[in-house]
Amino acid sequence: MLNEILSGWKNFIQKSKVTENTARKRAAMCALCPHATKGKLLVFIKDNLKEIQGTYCNICKCPLSAKVRSNDICPENKW
Repeated sequence: MLNEILSGWKNFIQKSKVTENTARKRAAMCALCPHATKGKLLVFIKDNLKEIQGTYCNICKCPLSAKVRSNDICPENKW
């Protein structure tokens, strides 16, 4: 899982068109998920996907800004 999140952070920085389209779809699902939780330590992350900015998954504990841009899967199998 660490490699997937690191690739997600790389994709967060590079913001390719394909990755961002996928991230946008995933973020819409994550924004509605009860496991998406605001993180006090994540307030410094400024994401153009405002619906997930500063949030993490309460199941896997991954920051959603990286998670939605990674090759990892949703722990709830939503994407």
